[in-house]
Amino acid sequence: MNQENCPCCPNHCQKDNLGCGRGKDYFSNQDKNSEPKSLNEQVINDLKKCGHLLHHNRDLNPDEFLSCFSLEELNELHKLLSKINN
Repeated sequence: MNQENCPCCPNHCQKDNLGCGRGKDYFSNQDKNSEPKSLNEQVINDLKKCGHLLHHNRDLNPDEFLSCFSLEELNELHKLLSKINN
């Protein structure tokens, strides 16, 4: 599995090499709360991760970044996310 990066500060340290207390707290709490989360919590966490990624990588090439989606999936994703923003 890919190594996880910490979302708690701009350094985005790898989980195995954390450089601040925020990351240590984040991953220790995450390990303690390894119980399955509700679907709503999972979706919110996924949206937070996406927002964080996009915020800190403003120079991403949209074509490259979204290349893993088919045109149909992109249209569906757009429709779903538009519901939140209306």
